[in-house]
Amino acid sequence: MKAVFYEQHGAPEVLQVGERPTPELQDHEVLVEVVATSVNPIDRRLRSGELQEYITRTFPVVPGWDLAGRIVEVGTKVTHWQVGDEILGLAFTWSIQHGSYAEYCPIDAASITQKPASISFEQAAALPLVSLTAWQALSEFGQLQAGQSVFIQAGAGGVGSVAIPMAKHLGAKVYTTTSAKNRDYVKSLGADVVIDYTAEDYESVLRQHEPNGVDLVLEALLGNGTAEAAIRLTKDGGRVAYMNNEPPEMDDIEQRNITAEFLHHRPDGEMLAALVDLYQSGKIILPKVQVRPLEEAMDAHLESEGGHTQGKVVLRIA
Repeated sequence: MKAVFYEQHGAPEVLQVGERPTPELQDHEVLVEVVATSVNPIDRRLRSGELQEYITRTFPVVPGWDLAGRIVEVGTKVTHWQVGDEILGLAFTWSIQHGSYAEYCPIDAASITQKPASISFEQAAALPLVSLTAWQALSEFGQLQAGQSVFIQAGAGGVGSVAIPMAKHLGAKVYTTTSAKNRDYVKSLGADVVIDYTAEDYESVLRQHEPNGVDLVLEALLGNGTAEAAIRLTKDGGRVAYMNNEPPEMDDIEQRNITAEFLHHRPDGEMLAALVDLYQSGKIILPKVQVRPLEEAMDAHLESEGGHTQGKVVLRIA
């Protein structure tokens, strides 16, 4: 099968396009002919070797967790899916070697849901990881309620572009950051206050609106003091969800009774199905997608790492 893979950790240039064996199917899995996958920050972190202390991998590795496609084979213990079903899902495993940057990918049958005819494969492939991450952060961990406030870093990015409409669906007031060129896009997602981080001190602006801090912060950035700023901007007794790193060591966290955690998303086919229903009904706005062919995976990683994309970068395979 055609696939993107890497045989060593490194920059996007280590990504290759070539032939790999079709992976074997486990009893609880389905084999999917992948039509589209999407690029996530975790793909970069795994490819670069940044997370080597947490996982052990055997090269070559086919990256990718998101997928949308058609089932071509079902495991012996799978009873509720059939060959030909069109699905989307999150092919998550820390020991991944057979990811979704390929023509075929195995996935746990409990991690998928049906793809509606009204949503394209490319759009569907952009949804699983960011949707589950955002919902689990906002609703489960954050316990966000109508009338509360949330600050979502990087509103135009993958997680931000779905977290904003989700937070509005929950009835919250949404603050976010983005650059001037993405301001209109982020406003279209429903953000109440959009701060241009290139021209304004977002801490000062947010303090003007919320002197006591916000109820919840979704911190999706790495470095530059944003982890510490997230704590400072949270009200006493509030919550901070860290998407990409551990919370900083700050006395304020305990002294101000702030709950701060590094969240690890989990696959959940039933939850994904409920979120797809919200997208399909228009209650949550679908994120913008930028589509490239699989052969341009290296360029897609470079584009994604630049941090200036709107929504998600999607790779079309079939």
